[in-house]
Amino acid sequence: MKERLLTLRRWNARRRGVKEPLAAFLSEPVPSLRTRFCDAEFVSLDIETTGLDAAVDEMLSVGWVVIRNGKVDLSTARTYLVRPSGDVGNSASVHGLTDTIVGKGYESGIILDRIVRELSGRALLVHHAGLDKLLLDRMCRQRHGAPLLVPCVDTLALELRRQERKHHIDEKKSLRLGDLRAAYQLPRYNAHDCLVDAIATAELLIAMIAHNGGAKGTRLRDLTV
Repeated sequence: MKERLLTLRRWNARRRGVKEPLAAFLSEPVPSLRTRFCDAEFVSLDIETTGLDAAVDEMLSVGWVVIRNGKVDLSTARTYLVRPSGDVGNSASVHGLTDTIVGKGYESGIILDRIVRELSGRALLVHHAGLDKLLLDRMCRQRHGAPLLVPCVDTLALELRRQERKHHIDEKKSLRLGDLRAAYQLPRYNAHDCLVDAIATAELLIAMIAHNGGAKGTRLRDLTV
């Protein structure tokens, strides 16, 4: 049902006349949700922003890496600074990206188009889709006339789903990326570097799958939000 609905939404978006490169992206077949994890490809992506409100805040940097054959392919790692329309505000105290640093970055539309091309035939992987995915949707609507209609995997949502199945949601347990990695016995990385966080999210997904059924029994439909 998810796959059919996504295909229909992509067809309707093309019919309304979206701009390139989103039009070409939407013309590609939706990755089958029956695809086994090891046969699917994912773009693990993280964004640093001016705030935590996807409706108004802006991208300051983005990093991504591809998962293929069930492994992180570091040769695909990319990271870019993005120049916002205004200043970075208080967010610099979190990620260290000052106005001077991001002022040397790319125009946001250029980077958005690169993300769209990178996602062709792949699923998007993020930690907390309520920020990164919604921000990308808004940017795509503003630039191309339609949201980013792509299968999305959210490691935060996956962990919540796992706890719900066990009827044990620990509200005191942090679901931050670093804390969740520690729970799956993964090493701690420095936070708030978008490429490092993208790689950390990719490793987390692989560890979660290994701990919860294994790659052979996991299909894309088991992962998508």
